[in-house]
Amino acid sequence: MLVVEGGGPDALVLLPGFMNAASLYSSLARLVAASGTSVVVAQLYRRGVGALAGRVPVSAEACAAADLVRATAAQRPRARIHLAGHSRGGQAAWLAAGLLADEGLPASLVLIDPVDGEGRRPSAPVSTAAAAAFASPCIVVGAGIGGRCAPEGVNHEQFARATPSARHVVVDGLGHADMLDERPRAVGRRLCSGGPDPDSARDALAAVIAEWIRAISDGSGPSGMAVVAGTRVVR
Repeated sequence: MLVVEGGGPDALVLLPGFMNAASLYSSLARLVAASGTSVVVAQLYRRGVGALAGRVPVSAEACAAADLVRATAAQRPRARIHLAGHSRGGQAAWLAAGLLADEGLPASLVLIDPVDGEGRRPSAPVSTAAAAAFASPCIVVGAGIGGRCAPEGVNHEQFARATPSARHVVVDGLGHADMLDERPRAVGRRLCSGGPDPDSARDALAAVIAEWIRAISDGSGPSGMAVVAGTRVVR
């Protein structure tokens, strides 16, 4: 688990993409924490052959995520707890928000280029085949550079369709793996496609997350969220 303290009244629990280590989100976590929001990046299953073989379903990750949000809220009783997820972690976060719907958690949901479906090559929506089962404010942040890791039909556009009340923003120039650190980012850029300036795109992503949390926390809501440079609002 990676924890970066921000010093403010908000905390963001972030679920990594499939088989991604929490440490790969260090730079993104530091950028978000600079705005005052503490970031907790949690690896909720053992990365290995079992996960690759499909023995860790997204439903199990969602249950573990809901428990982590509850635990984080108990550990930080004065904090507003937001839940985020990248790639398959976004699908798990979306499901976890449904499990928490009757508990007043999370304060909001942040989906970072989420991917639906199941298996190593998802091709059809599974979780988002039904509409969202939660009322928490939600933002769907899509990567402007598409690719095979987040194919049409199961990518951010599908999550936006299944969550009609969500804010939908696209970060132009962001690839599916561009927010990561270290060698896995380079590998991810080869596999998934990437933008021309991944560091700037990651900065824009962090700014979107920070601006979203500010708008939710100060009561202005999604409509009070300012447009971040390098992004476009779909709705």
